[in-house]
Amino acid sequence: MDCLHGIIANLFTTFNEDGSLDDTGQCNFIDALLATGCVDTYFVRSGMGQMYALRLDEVKQIIRTACTHLDGKAPVLAGTSGIWNRDRSNLPDRATYTREAIELSQYAAEQGATAVVLTIPEGLTPTETETPFDVTRRYLESVCAAIHIPIVLYQPPGTDPDYQVTAETIEEISEFPNVKGIKVSTTDGRYILDICWATRNKDFCFIVGDEGAYYPGLCCGATAIIGQGACMYPAILQAVRKRFAAGDYEGAIDAQRSVNILRETRRCSNPVAFTKRYFAEQGYAMTTVRRSEGPGSEYVPTIPSLDSTTYESYKQLLESELARYVSQ
Repeated sequence: MDCLHGIIANLFTTFNEDGSLDDTGQCNFIDALLATGCVDTYFVRSGMGQMYALRLDEVKQIIRTACTHLDGKAPVLAGTSGIWNRDRSNLPDRATYTREAIELSQYAAEQGATAVVLTIPEGLTPTETETPFDVTRRYLESVCAAIHIPIVLYQPPGTDPDYQVTAETIEEISEFPNVKGIKVSTTDGRYILDICWATRNKDFCFIVGDEGAYYPGLCCGATAIIGQGACMYPAILQAVRKRFAAGDYEGAIDAQRSVNILRETRRCSNPVAFTKRYFAEQGYAMTTVRRSEGPGSEYVPTIPSLDSTTYESYKQLLESELARYVSQ
């Protein structure tokens, strides 16, 4: 699948000052990425897009906005898991969560999404006769039976170890006719290799979920990258990809080193706020507002802390690294 190859931007969700969704700002965010010419696919309702802080109607809203704005321009992946804020002391009802995933997946297909993304259903408790993998299997069976477009499984950071895929379980998952790939947020090279090896002869894509492991992932057979860098410096990730494909492994490693430098948390502790401010400076209007996330259903708008000294320092570093790749 072409949409599961290359650089996939995990769109950061834009909000108005009152915490409501900002459709205009979201389109501006997309336009800023389109202008780079380096993003292949767009993923809406991503982890860094605060996927746990959105109501059902809001998920539909951001899917509709992205699909409409990108119609004829680029493929869209839509996060369509059921509604849960990842509060493990307040797990979702199994039937409701599955029904919501089906409803959202069908809606995404109607809006023109190329594929949907389902997180590992770690919020669904197994019965006495089930294993966590049984839960995942039955959840996928239910959604697969209800939609015709491809599904990508997503294993976010901090996924309950009992629910994490293994080299054995991914072989069965890859046999589902609708399930065409998995995104795993890890930098564990051994784990990436084992999953890629288990699906090497399948019609199935492995997507690196942390750009710090993009080059090692390519070596193992990964087809794409989804990470904050796909929004912040997609040109550098494209350099890693193109150099690797051309057999310029030293050049690919050099570009990966640029990625690693920019990925270091100590250099930019709030990449989402930085990116929104940076895009706004370039004429793509949006706020840096986000929602607080936590137990309960009320999400309070907040303005993340991003002091000017840190912002300017990282901006200088980012533009210095980008200058090495933007003309290539």
